[in-house]
Amino acid sequence: MWSTLFPDLCLGCQRLLRGPAATLLCTRCRVEQQPLPARQRSRAGIHSMWPHEGPLREAVLALKFTGALALAGPLGQLLASDPRLFTLSDGDPVELVVPIPLHWRRRLVRGFDQSEQLARWALRHARARAGHDARPPLAKLETRALRRIRHTPAQTTLDAPAREHNVAGAFAVPRPERVADHRVLLIDDVTTTGATARACVEVLRAAGATKVETLTLLRAL
Repeated sequence: MWSTLFPDLCLGCQRLLRGPAATLLCTRCRVEQQPLPARQRSRAGIHSMWPHEGPLREAVLALKFTGALALAGPLGQLLASDPRLFTLSDGDPVELVVPIPLHWRRRLVRGFDQSEQLARWALRHARARAGHDARPPLAKLETRALRRIRHTPAQTTLDAPAREHNVAGAFAVPRPERVADHRVLLIDDVTTTGATARACVEVLRAAGATKVETLTLLRAL
């Protein structure tokens, strides 16, 4: 029913896809978008699926900077295909999915938070695949646990050492009981140096989260 109402389009060239297309890319665009090699997918608790290049990079940029919200669904569908959405690296099930948030000023200008959109759609696709009686139960989306309390320059404008300083003290967990004694998966669109994710992990663990890992769609190499 879903595919009848909303047929799959290639994220690269917007052509109609025919048959199963796990990457949501046509044959031509798939040549330009290879998944990350296994050795590059996981670094210090940050797991990524694809390199920050090619058609998926353009799709993420269009979502973030041109307001192409129609891309959030298919990009979230890609996240839903990764087993990290369900289980952490040690095999324990994820209990809370927490998007890495924008500062309220940036969200106001953009009109949405792309990481929240990706997380919401990923879980929606996961539930559609698993059915309502999924065992173990799927993780809960928690959008109020983590807050960006300091407006900072975009990380893309800074070098690696400056990125760590830029996000230091930028995040907080206003109500620790939301995450205490829970296993948390952070969701973001792109990771570069990992500075943002590490800052979020630090405050979540300080708030009592038992385990915290991060899943991103893209990794800048």
